[in-house]
Amino acid sequence: MNYQFHFYPTLLNEFQRYFKEPDQESKKRLLNRINRIPETDPEVLQKFKKGIRFEEAVLKDKSSEISFELIEEARSLLPISRKTQQLVSFIHQNIRFYGFADVLGEERVIDLKSTAKHRPGRHDLNFQNLYLYALQDYGFKSMEYIICDFEQIFVESYQLREYDFDPLLQQMEEFRAFVLAHRNLITDKKIIQEIQPDLFG
Repeated sequence: MNYQFHFYPTLLNEFQRYFKEPDQESKKRLLNRINRIPETDPEVLQKFKKGIRFEEAVLKDKSSEISFELIEEARSLLPISRKTQQLVSFIHQNIRFYGFADVLGEERVIDLKSTAKHRPGRHDLNFQNLYLYALQDYGFKSMEYIICDFEQIFVESYQLREYDFDPLLQQMEEFRAFVLAHRNLITDKKIIQEIQPDLFG
């Protein structure tokens, strides 16, 4: 039987966490993410909300508890000519990877993030780096993270000419194997879809 898979970065990042510590708790979190079961942990929800508020303050000029100076500093790092919340997608084997890039412009893909504590190199293997992989044939040359810890702004940049995408692509294939092995537990049929054979093929 043939299948088509549809994966997005936050789902793949959750699999990466499970892959590092494959216990029952992390497996439950991963299956909940696959099945799009709403998050109920107040701490996680607060983290999500903070990230959204930072993004909206920078891109949409919405009011925020984050200082005006930090918002202006983050905004000054963006391309002058830019597009926001752009769908990015590519096919790898029978996997469709897709997601929405916060900012595209000046040969850069940019993601805005907030964090309680900045740790350099945290995004070295973030699956959002595959946005750059998807856009390399369109002239994009770097993936950047503009990070706010509510006291200062940090930038992490990954260059196309130096970055090795193979570990991410391989782990995406490993996630495909996980999904196949657990398809009886998967209720979100968008993740894995059967491909009907061509009647005349």
